[in-house]
Amino acid sequence: MTKNVIASGHRLHPLSVRVMHWTNALAMVVLIGSGWGIYDDSVIIHGVYFPKAIRLGSWAAESLLWHFAAMWLLVANGGAYLVYGLATGRLRERLLPIRPRDIVQTVRDTLRLKLA
Repeated sequence: MTKNVIASGHRLHPLSVRVMHWTNALAMVVLIGSGWGIYDDSVIIHGVYFPKAIRLGSWAAESLLWHFAAMWLLVANGGAYLVYGLATGRLRERLLPIRPRDIVQTVRDTLRLKLA
């Protein structure tokens, strides 16, 4: 049994949510890689550079284009997630029952690496 399948055989997250989460992961990788390219054009800490193999963009302007493209992908994906959550009721079902006490307990469990 995989992690995202509960005992009854149903997936924990629907396909659309999983696609949106992986789209966010891709956008974050692009943001990090392009951020390294932007940083290398105007180094703040002298002697700290990122290798060309892990940077996205060969110079600052090109890296900025990648950075803004990933930013808009992240914004559009967030908007799609919000619309999907409102339309299906998933947002209300998953987020509104959360109380501040539950958030504090989840943070404590996460910091102790006790994830359900």
